[in-house]
Amino acid sequence: MATTPTVLTPNRPAEADEVFYPETDGMPLPDGLKQEPHFTEIVSTLRHHLGSPTTLVSGDTFVYYVEGDPGRRLSPDCYVAFGVDVEAMMRLNSYRVWEAGKAPDFVLEIGSQSTASNDMGPKRELYASLGVREYWRFDPTGGYHYGEPLVGEYLVEGEYCRFDMSAGPGVASRGRSLLLGLDLCWTEGRLRFYDPAAGRWLENHTETAERADSAETRAEAAEYLAAAEQTRANVAETRAKAAETRAEAAEARMAEMEAELRRLRGE
Repeated sequence: MATTPTVLTPNRPAEADEVFYPETDGMPLPDGLKQEPHFTEIVSTLRHHLGSPTTLVSGDTFVYYVEGDPGRRLSPDCYVAFGVDVEAMMRLNSYRVWEAGKAPDFVLEIGSQSTASNDMGPKRELYASLGVREYWRFDPTGGYHYGEPLVGEYLVEGEYCRFDMSAGPGVASRGRSLLLGLDLCWTEGRLRFYDPAAGRWLENHTETAERADSAETRAEAAEYLAAAEQTRANVAETRAKAAETRAEAAEARMAEMEAELRRLRGE
């Protein structure tokens, strides 16, 4: 899947540095309030699962695809590039196709009213021409923007072919990304990732935090129960000792009374 990372040359020609590649256009995400929660969850979940020194997971950052022309750029909602020098890309603060040696391998767009037609038309054609190996489109509405909840495509001889999609309990649409090794699932308006090799769903930050909180709560409860059990054991031991002391005292008193009775009898 991955290839040998392309390491940026530290001593680049001076004329190459004369071209300015902006890090941002100063504009917010299109339909930001609607897209932002999905964008944040998707990118952070994949980054936690896939990210490495040679695997870049990013989103809403510029992908420049023509050297010397900063106007030729894209900003995918999420993209993954295998076999690249992530540290070098971070220094540039953008993804430059000629520096990485290839386009991103995986791209995912999040449907919105202002971007849907471009995602399904010109942008799709451009991704194919650049060699993006998988192109996925996720529609949080379930199909209002793209006509379907989720669609994945893979590149064959410069053309995109659709992945087979299925549905099941709680999952309106499900397909497997061969590049990521994950199932992408439209679930109640969320895009979730299932790892078939591990047999588990990938967690987002909230779910991880909740699980940690739950584990901490269970640990605290176990500690409390252990302490309560020890307290009960201590009380039982104290009661047993008290009963033993009372029995010994009663026995001693009985012996005293018997001795006094024998004295009175003159025995």
